Amino acid sequence: MDKRYIDLHIHTTASDGLLPPERAVELASDLNLSAIAIADHDTVDGYESAKEKAEELRIELIPAVELSITYKGYDFHLLGYLIDFQDSGFKKKIENFRMERLLRGEKMVEKLNELGVDLRIDTVKTIAKGASVGRPHLADALLKEEYVKSYNEAFARYLGYHAPAYVPKKYLTPEEGIELIHNVKGLAILAHPGTSHRDELLLDFLEMGIDGIEAYHSQYDRFQVNHYINWAKKFGLVYTGGSDCHGRGEMILIGKVKVPYLCLEMLRKAKKKMFGG
Repeated sequence: MDKRYIDLHIHTTASDGLLPPERAVELASDLNLSAIAIADHDTVDGYESAKEKAEELRIELIPAVELSITYKGYDFHLLGYLIDFQDSGFKKKIENFRMERLLRGEKMVEKLNELGVDLRIDTVKTIAKGASVGRPHLADALLKEEYVKSYNEAFARYLGYHAPAYVPKKYLTPEEGIELIHNVKGLAILAHPGTSHRDELLLDFLEMGIDGIEAYHSQYDRFQVNHYINWAKKFGLVYTGGSDCHGRGEMILIGKVKVPYLCLEMLRKAKKKMFGG
């Protein structure tokens, strides 16, 4: 029996994680993981930064990205695996997403100012350190400037979905996200469906062309893991998994979810079937 384990969902400082890409690889090596995927939001910068360290430590590093999509008024995430991360059209597209994230951040700062919170976008950008700006960076800025006492309070008072400074993202449709991933010869995987609680929409995503679902996740219990594995098997889809580690709250989740190497083998087999090579 194959005892190798992997983590195909890790965030770094290239988006809204706290771990530098190289450090994520080092932690994975310390935990004897065989492969990882840095799946940052709207960027592959983390993957590119971690390649040399992964080669040095002999860990398979899988090119990946996480995209935001919306369907029937609900927000979802779509993971793209084994993508051609060097494709110029793809890079240009996700760079546009990065700019849209910055514009969204500026709008949320404006709303905060209207609420009497004297936060500046330059503070947020300094905290982001060149990464794709997201709400976690605004939360960190609010905490740094002592407008809130905790990261969770920042979301509860100002940045959460129903909070006064929230600004919606410019989302892709599921079809647009799937097409973008397929255009760079990647596999489109619906991220953590168990956290969305919208299983009634899974068949819709199936019809739109997803290649699989995330069946292992740090927020799942054993029942959910088995449920999504069985669902994927029923429809002949790939199932994947990962910790979705962001490194926040002093909790490093890398390797906490026992994702079998089989998931990576399924991804590669499915890619070969779809695109050849």
